[in-house]
Amino acid sequence: MQIETEGIVVKTVKYGEADTILTIVSQKLGKITVFTKASKRVKSPLMSASQIFAYSNFVLTHQSGSYRLQRVELIKNYYKISTDLDKFFYASYFMELSEKLMIEHQTNIKLFNLLKDTLDILLELDTQKLELMRIVYELKILECSGFKPEVLKCANCGIIQLERSRYFSIIEGGIICKDCSSKVKPLMEFDKTTIRFVEYVYSNDMSLAVNAKVSKIILAELKRLLHHYIEEYLGTLNLKSINFIDNY
Repeated sequence: MQIETEGIVVKTVKYGEADTILTIVSQKLGKITVFTKASKRVKSPLMSASQIFAYSNFVLTHQSGSYRLQRVELIKNYYKISTDLDKFFYASYFMELSEKLMIEHQTNIKLFNLLKDTLDILLELDTQKLELMRIVYELKILECSGFKPEVLKCANCGIIQLERSRYFSIIEGGIICKDCSSKVKPLMEFDKTTIRFVEYVYSNDMSLAVNAKVSKIILAELKRLLHHYIEEYLGTLNLKSINFIDNY
């Protein structure tokens, strides 16, 4: 039986002299592992679409619990990202995080589209915007994974606040109103503009969010918030790519 799906190659592992095992974030099947025969050979019709960053339409067969690549049509290759070391590190992080959060054989169209849109934007993005893009991506991927932080009402009592709160509880998963701030501990305190920007990200497409003007102070606060929030709700992911970003 043949299955056709669009997908993005997020990992490649050489198998033997010319074969490859691909990890693909796919539109229809979620995360899948695909065996490709002789894709490393120069004249192979599978070669260009079997590289990391390749976005293609894959025709697969499913036998004995594994997928094998039969045909493939390259839609877009994001390989140009590899020519910029900064962008390469960030793209690797975006793909590794997507791969970790997408479940095997479980469709997640939102997460697939988020990764595709992110790579599209990254191709043309000013490198000075990379840190902001990381924050926007992390906020968006939390939403796609069902762990979106609550920033429109108190996460403890549910009351919608007329005055914006500056208190945030990682445990409660969102902002805390002034009345609840004495009851909920521990709390993180942020500039109100930081919470306002989170609202903005969730109200707009990534292309708008990554072009917003955000101060270094707000970026630092968001980075601190997301570090603790992701650790609480997604666990310790042990992503290799994040070490390159933080230490490069």
